[in-house]
Amino acid sequence: MNDLAILRRAGLHIAETATPVLGFTLLYAVTSRLPLALSAGLCVAALMAVHRFRQARSIWPAVGGLTLTVGAAAIAALSGDAANFFLPVLLLRATVVAVTPIMLLLRWPPIGLAAGMLAGRGLAWRRCPPRVRAYIVANLIWVVAEGALVANQVRLYLTDRALAMGAFKLLVEVPVHALLALLMWAVYRRMTNRSCPCEGAHR
Repeated sequence: MNDLAILRRAGLHIAETATPVLGFTLLYAVTSRLPLALSAGLCVAALMAVHRFRQARSIWPAVGGLTLTVGAAAIAALSGDAANFFLPVLLLRATVVAVTPIMLLLRWPPIGLAAGMLAGRGLAWRRCPPRVRAYIVANLIWVVAEGALVANQVRLYLTDRALAMGAFKLLVEVPVHALLALLMWAVYRRMTNRSCPCEGAHR
């Protein structure tokens, strides 16, 4: 899989991740009925998992997303608080943001690990210093932006603004994540525009 294919897959992942939130937010905004909104989010998450399976793509990201949605729905239903629908993903994102700087200091950028797995290259990029640097720079861009997005969602969660959290994710986070993917890809390509002798076969 080439770098452009990875970019397309990242865009598809962003869209698929947002759809359960869209179903939940729309139903809750229209009806104010938490059980109905949770059912909508769960149904959409299940449909995404089936869609991935029928497209012969990896089912595990969809299973992970469905599991998170089920857990989020359970927490929200038991607590009666719609804002808790966003809590599991918010905690996961906050953890990733907190751990990423440590991984960057160790020169193990998470984006490099993800790209290597998606492209079937494994850790081959680790043998190419320009690629390692490019992934670190791209990851720095991501962690700064993602940290700001997570901080805003934490603020909304602490003030119990469930609809605002859903709207912010759909109207702000989805476009920002798409732009971030494009920006990180452009930075990575510019920093690795010369072939790496250690990884020439994987170029």
